[in-house]
Amino acid sequence: MTARETNLVNAFETTLDGAVAAGDSSIALTDNPGVTYPCYLVIDPDNDSKREVVLWTAGAYGAADVTRDVDTEHDPNPAHADDTKVRLAVVKQHLDETHDAIQQGFILEDDDGTEVTINPAVASGVYTSREVKFIGSGITTNWTDTDNGTDGDPYDLTFTNDAIGKQSMWVPAAAMNPTDTNGCADIAKLDSGGNTGPDLYTLDFAGATANEHAQFSIAFPSYWNESTVTFKAYWTSEATDTDGVVWELKGVGLADSDSLNTAFGTGQHVDDANIGTAKDLHITAESSAITIAGSPAAGELCYFNISRLQDDGSDTAAEDAKLIGIKLFYTVDDVHEA
Repeated sequence: MTARETNLVNAFETTLDGAVAAGDSSIALTDNPGVTYPCYLVIDPDNDSKREVVLWTAGAYGAADVTRDVDTEHDPNPAHADDTKVRLAVVKQHLDETHDAIQQGFILEDDDGTEVTINPAVASGVYTSREVKFIGSGITTNWTDTDNGTDGDPYDLTFTNDAIGKQSMWVPAAAMNPTDTNGCADIAKLDSGGNTGPDLYTLDFAGATANEHAQFSIAFPSYWNESTVTFKAYWTSEATDTDGVVWELKGVGLADSDSLNTAFGTGQHVDDANIGTAKDLHITAESSAITIAGSPAAGELCYFNISRLQDDGSDTAAEDAKLIGIKLFYTVDDVHEA
């Protein structure tokens, strides 16, 4: 049998409106059964030798196209006289097709076109359901559409690459350079104390003077989404007070043939304060989103300017703020270089 839906009505009986020869592929019914094709009919149901099950496939009941002898009980097909009894009460064929539809299952196809048919097993007449489990490292799966609707792909299982999203990179002070104008002090070595801890290399930004600056550059990966970035500053001090320090970061993106003399965008700053103990590590809060000037695109070079904002009222520390580095946060929308 074939996995399909066929129509059925209880206890309908009529007769042939005209004789049917062995080679005919259509019949005429005297009465309307109240349903249309596809449906099964039994011609001459009470005659063991000429009983024939046909499938009505097209046309009106008075000129119905049929598939003859669907149970393959006859060879050749029997002939039927005019006014032969016809019934529409075929249960076996309907149940056979229902079982075929269930056992047909469904097909899953992956990106490379490999298909797997998922259908239930049948043992001693009992159906056993089958389960498909999706397994992946760094992959999140969620059903995002469970409404069968009317589209060609009614159920949506979304796979999310967990590597896509917010990322970070470390930029040490040793990768930065003081600016020519109002630059911070050159990179300097700082003993963390007693020669037992790490030796630090810091850029020292003076207090109670003009704003001081350092710069660095980053060629972001092509899978960066070319949107905003944020940062945290890591710094220390040799003071024991709790005075405030303000750090600001701003950036500009440059493409091939762009002028290097292009202004930075609007910066964002984070406020912090001395902890009160000399040579403790200070980690600021994360900044607000920084829009990089120049409408950066994939493959461009981005320059950043890190500043200590002495002209900000929250920067009250008179001593040097020693920058160890910054953690730069950005977002990716892929995991491969273009």
